[in-house]
Amino acid sequence: MTRLSMRELAKKLGVDRSTISRALSDDKAHLVAAETRDRIREQARAAGYRLDLTAASLRRGRSHAVGVLVPDLGNETFINVIRTMFQHLGQRVTPPLTPLIAETLDQPGATRHLVQTFLSRRVDAIVSLASTEADTEILQDAAKEAPVILAIRAISGATFPSSLCDDRAGGAMVATHFADRGHKVVCQVQGPPMAATFKQRARGFSETCKERGIAEIPHGVFADNATSAAGKRALDALLAANPKPTAVFAHNDALALGIIEAMRLRGLRYPEDLAIVGFNNTHISRVLAVPLSTVDYPVEEVSRHAGELVRNMIGNPGYAFESRSFMPSLVVRASS
Repeated sequence: MTRLSMRELAKKLGVDRSTISRALSDDKAHLVAAETRDRIREQARAAGYRLDLTAASLRRGRSHAVGVLVPDLGNETFINVIRTMFQHLGQRVTPPLTPLIAETLDQPGATRHLVQTFLSRRVDAIVSLASTEADTEILQDAAKEAPVILAIRAISGATFPSSLCDDRAGGAMVATHFADRGHKVVCQVQGPPMAATFKQRARGFSETCKERGIAEIPHGVFADNATSAAGKRALDALLAANPKPTAVFAHNDALALGIIEAMRLRGLRYPEDLAIVGFNNTHISRVLAVPLSTVDYPVEEVSRHAGELVRNMIGNPGYAFESRSFMPSLVVRASS
């Protein structure tokens, strides 16, 4: 089907092409008399005409699109942060920004390919919720062409505008809870070690275990990705540990759910055989038959600040940004 061009629409309405352009533009419509503007917009709708946003972005140097990198589209916390961030931006940015969302699955090379794709599409900014230490150079190069903002996951030793959770404090909260419940031997099921998020959770947990005189099993359990499938695979290592832990800190709720399912298949129960605490406070953690203790992620605060960074850095590369880290909270339920 052939699209109606602006030139054809202008000829049909008997007005200049530039008048059509201004009347249909969000930021220049005020330059056209109200009666003419309304007539043009009504006729454009009736004719099925749509602005060519790609051509407009080339003329203005703005695409009104933001590239968003996420490691796992099945992770509720990432989706909630993206949704809340763009709801916040939608109230403050005109015309609204459109998210272009891509999943990395924490695969080597995925970030480089997707960042190059975003830049080729002339996005106004890139928000990475999927950063690992392997991505430092890629994102630093991208920042020369468009603002790069980090949310949820930081990169150790690199300076980017960031909106984060205090993951170290969250890990410490879990260890304190285990100590208060009288556990003497505990374990972590850690997320991918290239992600600073999981390193900080592990660091906070281990520091507090040491302070409180709790023993961690000598060899940590690392998941190759932070999914329930990886959590299921981790149970064998937990059961083989010597001494056996009585409590486990899973670095997110998905890992915890995988451990719980593997325990069910073996006829084990929680917290009787193994107390479990997750991280993120996802919906399913609240509705399990034995609800999961977890660390509540500060979604609202992280999302809003990330949105403010995006809004202020688009069109203002010299903006004096402030990176912030927000405090999580422990939600104690029956699993621990």
